[in-house]
Amino acid sequence: MIENRSPWLHQLNRKRPVVAIDSHHAADLAIVGGGIAGVATAYFALRDTKETVVMLEADKVAHGATGHNAGQIASYFERPLSSLAKEFGEEKAAAAQKSVESAWLLIDEILAETRLTTPVYRFTGYAGVSCLNHVITRLNDNRIRTKGGLAPESLMVSEEWADRAKIPHEYAEEYSVVPHKDIMALLDASNPDYIAASSYQKGCTNSALLCEEIIAYLLATYPERFTLREGSPVTRVKLSAADVTLIVKEHEVKVSRVVLATNGFENFHIFHESGPQIDTTFHHDVTGRIGYMAAYVEPLSNPPTAISYFPKGADMTGDPTGESYFYLTRRPHEAEGMPTTNLVCVGGPDMPLPNQALYVRDEVSQDHIPGVIDQFMRENYRLYPVDKPEYPYHWNGLMGYTPGGVRRVGPEPVNPRLLYNLGCNGVGILPSIWGGKRISEFLLGGAVEPSLFDPRDQRS
Repeated sequence: MIENRSPWLHQLNRKRPVVAIDSHHAADLAIVGGGIAGVATAYFALRDTKETVVMLEADKVAHGATGHNAGQIASYFERPLSSLAKEFGEEKAAAAQKSVESAWLLIDEILAETRLTTPVYRFTGYAGVSCLNHVITRLNDNRIRTKGGLAPESLMVSEEWADRAKIPHEYAEEYSVVPHKDIMALLDASNPDYIAASSYQKGCTNSALLCEEIIAYLLATYPERFTLREGSPVTRVKLSAADVTLIVKEHEVKVSRVVLATNGFENFHIFHESGPQIDTTFHHDVTGRIGYMAAYVEPLSNPPTAISYFPKGADMTGDPTGESYFYLTRRPHEAEGMPTTNLVCVGGPDMPLPNQALYVRDEVSQDHIPGVIDQFMRENYRLYPVDKPEYPYHWNGLMGYTPGGVRRVGPEPVNPRLLYNLGCNGVGILPSIWGGKRISEFLLGGAVEPSLFDPRDQRS
């Protein structure tokens, strides 16, 4: 079985000891989960409110999905924006897209206020598509964007593409026609099937390292208000009309409100003592999918990039468990004892986590995945070494998917003492950070504009 080895955790060089819960505890707010969603939630709660906060992490900070992602910062949903508009309305869909993209400014705020040193790279990223349906979908998405006051993604179509004439004339002014070689160059592609490319702002970072730095800042800045307990798995969440009790090992944590910010959704149960049950619906509505990734190093000779590839056969049906595509991130990488190189990360293969199954990372490694990734790279990526490179990193991460493919952010309608910032739906960093800021707005108690991300009322 292939060893699970994440480049993000390999780079951590963590020195802070694990401090587990060893007694009963009380605070205003509990945050369950120490990944990017939980850390962002803690950051804005501490900055924007007066509340005392306890973070409960079953393992170590950023050692879950945050330490096992693709390192890509992207603002797209894993379903077409036009599909969201059809379900929720154009105004709500565009507002949701605008919310996610606003997280870029929140990242700027965090970096400026904390003076973190973790690199956050920004650049124009690309998505390559290979059929007419993909092109028209992106054109429809752009119309939703422009109607909602957002800049459209740039869309370039190959002038040599035989089916270009099939694009409806109504879209004629909404894309540019370029030589096919330009499409291939933008995508670093060797596969001529890619006949169009869209571009928009993307980025990459080591989100595990980012979380570690933010946690260190919070511990130093709010020593009287912030408590972190790692190695402290929550097994039960007991809700009443007056407060919340979390069971952590043999200890109780009493709080006024709790935020679930974790993909470890199968590891605990929710007991509602003063109204309709929540647990069964919650576990039914949040399902797991395991994403597999690998990375190799190359000389520091190409700029950072993030590219999504939709090869022939990839559908865009809006399946909330993820479209069939591969994603590549290239960025400078520094690891102890190694010279600075580029790290090329690629992912795409995935599999569902069976209902009620516990995710054990080392037990779900798949020996065939390296071959799948190598074949894709050999057939699609023009910069792939002729001789298969050595992959020092192979890893997998658990993603949480909601039925509509939209993150869940806000209070539970059945009992607002329970709040959510979870459900990455395949793309997690920007929505997690925006979700953390939105949670702080709910904590402040003022009017919060309704959003497509609001948890639905399970009683309806």
